Amino acid sequence: MNPKTTAVLFAIAAALAAFVYFYEIKGEQARVEAKAAENRLFPDVEQAEIKSISLRVSDAPEIQLERRDGRWRIVAPIDFAADTFAADGIASAITQLMSEAVIGDPQPLDAYGFHTDGAEVRFSVGDLEKTLRIGSATPVGSNSYALVGGDDRVYTVASYQFSPFKKEAEEFRDKRILDFDPAAARRAAISWPGAEVVIERSDEGWRMVAPTQALADAEAVDSLLMSLSLLRASGFVDDPGSDEEAGFVPPQFAVEIELSREAGDSDPAIARIAVGGVDESGSQRFVRGAAESLYLISQESLDGFPRRVVEYRDRQLAEFAAEEARRIELGFHTAGGEAVAVSANLEDGGWVSNADPVQSDRLDALVDVLSDLRAHDIIAEAFGPTELQAMGFEPARAVLQVYGDGDSTEPLAEIQLGVAFGDGITARVADHETIFLIATALADAFPTDLDDYRARFVAQPESAADE
Repeated sequence: MNPKTTAVLFAIAAALAAFVYFYEIKGEQARVEAKAAENRLFPDVEQAEIKSISLRVSDAPEIQLERRDGRWRIVAPIDFAADTFAADGIASAITQLMSEAVIGDPQPLDAYGFHTDGAEVRFSVGDLEKTLRIGSATPVGSNSYALVGGDDRVYTVASYQFSPFKKEAEEFRDKRILDFDPAAARRAAISWPGAEVVIERSDEGWRMVAPTQALADAEAVDSLLMSLSLLRASGFVDDPGSDEEAGFVPPQFAVEIELSREAGDSDPAIARIAVGGVDESGSQRFVRGAAESLYLISQESLDGFPRRVVEYRDRQLAEFAAEEARRIELGFHTAGGEAVAVSANLEDGGWVSNADPVQSDRLDALVDVLSDLRAHDIIAEAFGPTELQAMGFEPARAVLQVYGDGDSTEPLAEIQLGVAFGDGITARVADHETIFLIATALADAFPTDLDDYRARFVAQPESAADE
């Protein structure tokens, strides 16, 4: 084929492809969008321009919403913060209303269900107020009649488009009990009957300043703050009785959160919440938050809030990367006063002891538990010599040390173990006086005394194992 002919044919094909793309494909999209805009009941209204909305459904009181400083608020039949998503959803629904057909020469309006006390939506855009009246369902099809203020025509609109407007006031209420950013919290006073905990954010992280001075459990504190910021009401009580009747004397749980100062503010913002007694159902509790009305939350929500002082304390006894462990030093004091030391090093084949052969997997499990060891409880901040001896210290019945590189003199972890107590075993960290309790499930990974070490950690002769 002649090269010039080929070039001409290629150019024609390219032009045809461009025509198909820009006219048929892109053009069709533009035509669809233009048709949609033409069918919109309020084509000149954008969601962000709507400043107020009034909804009236024939069998419910009129609901009035106003946008103030960028936030929606219910102003009737109650005065309450509005749920942003619900209010924005209504504003968006207004702008997206599209007609299916238009009746240009309608009958009397009563024929379409437009009663004076019927469903109506009014909204303001700038200084203009616009109106939408919703009539009855059409005889055929899943549509309903609609009337736009200032327009004599009657429209038919798919009935589902009106569903966002058929809500009660409570559905528009902001169910957030506290509106704050957990990252902005600087201080929190947490109380329940018989106890109070005060924590403050410092350069070290969260610290407990009352009832004792100590590091706080950052994970527990952050979890509580996040839970409070996400807490949602299951209902509302607008006419509560006295605080005594609602169970707020004293509250079952209360938190006062001091937030970082905003630029130019002399005083920090305060967020407060208090959980009271149960309602008539017995399954929900009254809550006092930022609003005058009381909120309701489930009993399970209260159960999720820590209500023991120890749950706010830092109980991390050891923390390191398990793969860094290279040497284990174990020390035991027997009832007869004998001191026995055992050392084990990690080699290619596993752990090798300087004394009897050891069960390598047992020492692997010991390292794994020690690498992230948290106490179950705190028994005492300090004990005198007599109490320490009774608890298995002075001297400690067992000392567990884990080291990294062979030249290291600073242990990755050092735990002293005492006696079995309650549902665990007593423990403390070197150079600290606090007496902790390690849960039995974790303590099972440790040799608690010399006899226990020999029975569970020393490799048994094959003949003995077979027996």
